[in-house]
Amino acid sequence: MKLKAIISSAFVVVLLASTPSAYAQKPISVNNGGGFISYGAHRSTIEAGLNFSQGITVVLPKVRYRYFLSDRLAIRGTLNAATNSTVENVYSNPANFDGKEGTRTVIDRSWELQGGLEYHPSGAKRVSPYFGAVAGIGAGRGKEIWKDYNDTTTLLGDGFYDFQTTASLNAPFFSYNFGAVAGVDIYLIENLYMGLEFNWLMNVRHNRIVEFEIESLAGSAKMNKAPADTKVSTNFSALPAVRVGWRF
Repeated sequence: MKLKAIISSAFVVVLLASTPSAYAQKPISVNNGGGFISYGAHRSTIEAGLNFSQGITVVLPKVRYRYFLSDRLAIRGTLNAATNSTVENVYSNPANFDGKEGTRTVIDRSWELQGGLEYHPSGAKRVSPYFGAVAGIGAGRGKEIWKDYNDTTTLLGDGFYDFQTTASLNAPFFSYNFGAVAGVDIYLIENLYMGLEFNWLMNVRHNRIVEFEIESLAGSAKMNKAPADTKVSTNFSALPAVRVGWRF
């Protein structure tokens, strides 16, 4: 399904970009209402994304800013920050709750800053294709906080209530990426546009040592649960599925 959606989107992009009456990026309406022309006083755009893979949701705080050095060339910067937190609850007597509860809180935080350069060839009256190169850096960490909770003595990793057992896990990482992008902006009105973008990225992620510390009535211990390692991955994607932007 994903491959079929990407192929369909690519066909639409090529069809729109190949329509006649070519103009480059940053159109403004002309006085006689005869369409759009390419030059204007506004040189900046800011946008967010609509992701249709899990319903219609605004992808925030992922924000992209673009500044046009000329009618053809633009620089871009994308900031992405994400936080996800889940809590697992365990009870001393699950069948008959007695008020004794333990928790395992898992927190994942990350940020990414990416910059790039775009070239905007001639497009159509309301359609502006582009392609370019990007590079970025990012960092984050995974954390676990245990309170009256333990899972170190079960082979399956199932958590259970353990009075006065506390623990913390810390898994930081650093990453960088580079790749190529190609997309199209379709102007709905003079300053409002929607767009599609495909990107190919190579990502290098350096995972640091995963540190784990636990304290219980039996004593305390500090250990490394996983060594440092480096993982390299490549991906081709078209997310967020649709971008919505405003030029100013």
